[in-house]
Amino acid sequence: MRINKFYYKRLKTKKLSKRIIYILALFILLSSSCFYELYNYNKFLDNFKSDFDNYKFSEANNLLITKQNFNPFKLSMINHDVSKYLSTKINTLSEEIQSKKISSEDALIQFKEIERYNLVNDDEIHNASDSIDLIQDSIKSYNSGINSFNNGQYSEAISYFKKVSALDLNYTDSLIYLDASKNKLKENLFAYCDNLIDNDYYSEAMSKISDNSDLLGDDIDAKEKMADIKTKQQEYLDKNSAIAEASSRALTSTISSKNINTLNIESMTPYLINVSLQDQKTYVYKGKADKWQLVKTFPCSTGISGEDTPSGSFTIKERGDWFFSEEYQQGGKYWTQITGDILFHSVPFAKDKATVADYTMNKPSSHGCIRLSIDDSKWIFTNIPKGSKVIIK
Repeated sequence: MRINKFYYKRLKTKKLSKRIIYILALFILLSSSCFYELYNYNKFLDNFKSDFDNYKFSEANNLLITKQNFNPFKLSMINHDVSKYLSTKINTLSEEIQSKKISSEDALIQFKEIERYNLVNDDEIHNASDSIDLIQDSIKSYNSGINSFNNGQYSEAISYFKKVSALDLNYTDSLIYLDASKNKLKENLFAYCDNLIDNDYYSEAMSKISDNSDLLGDDIDAKEKMADIKTKQQEYLDKNSAIAEASSRALTSTISSKNINTLNIESMTPYLINVSLQDQKTYVYKGKADKWQLVKTFPCSTGISGEDTPSGSFTIKERGDWFFSEEYQQGGKYWTQITGDILFHSVPFAKDKATVADYTMNKPSSHGCIRLSIDDSKWIFTNIPKGSKVIIK
C-alpha cells in the first residue's frame, strides 16, 4: 500500500514537471517569436526612415504598404511610430533651415511628402514651411488669388494661381482654384461674346477670346467657341452680301455726282456715302433724295481678292476710336461700322497704336474693311451719323 502511494506521488510529480516544461517551452517560443517580430518591425521601421531620409519617397511609401502586413507590432504601432518620426523630422528640418544646413528646395520637398501621409497636424507643417523665404511670394500669390476669386476677378485670380510654386503646400488647392477660375472666366467671356454676336460684332467677339488666350491656355472650349463665331460670321456675311448686292443692283451700276439726283436714292440722315470699288474712292454726299451734293472725296483701300469688301446698300451703325485684331496683328483708329465686321477705319497700326503697318492707298489691300487716312477716317467718325446710307459698288 505504501509502495502504491509512493509510485502515484512520483507519477504525479513527473506529469507536473512535463507541464512546466511545456509551458516554459511555449513561453520561450512565444517570447522568441515576439522578439523576432519586434526585431523585424524595428528593422522595417529603420528601413522606412532610411529611405525617407535619403529622399527615396516612393520606396519608403511602398515599404509601408507592402511589407510586414501581418506583423502584430506594425498593426498596432505603425501610425504612432511614423507620426512620431515625421513630427521629429519637421523639428529637425526647421532647425536645419535656421542654421542653413539644408536648402529651401530640399526642405520643401520633404514637407510636401510629410503632408501626404496625413499623420501630422497641418498647422505644424505649414508653420514650418511658411518660414522659408522661397515660399513667401508663393503664399502671397495664393492668398491674392483667393481674394480675387472671391471678388469675381477671375482673370487676376488665374494670374495669381499660376504663380503658386509646386513646392508650396497650397499648390494642390491652387490647382483646384485655378480650374474654377478658368471656368468662371469662360462663362462670363462666352456670355459677353454671345451678346456681341447678337449685335453682329463677330471680329470683336473673336478678339475678346484671343485677348484671353494667355490665361485660358490650350483650352478646347475656347477653340470651339472661336470656330463657332467664325461660322456665324461667314453665314452673316453671305446672307447680307446677297441682300446688299441685290439692293445695289436695283439702284444702279454706277453712281456719280452727275447722275445721283436722278436715281431717287434716300438716306435716313442728311448724309450718303458711296464707295467705288473700281476707283478706290469714297464719296460723301450731303442733302436728301434727288438733292445730293458732293462734299468730300477720299482715296481709300478696300479688300483684297479672297477677302473682298462686300457690295451692296448698308447703313452706318456703331463706332469707336480704336480696335485691334489678334488674327491679323493690326488695328485701326476711328472706326465706323458699315455692316458686321466691315468698317471705315484709318490706315492699319501695330498694337502700340503708333506704328503704321501699311500706308497703301488707292488699291485693294485690306481684309475687307475700307481703309482711309487718319484725318479722313476721323472725319467720318465725327460727322456721319448712325443710319446714314452707304452704297458700295
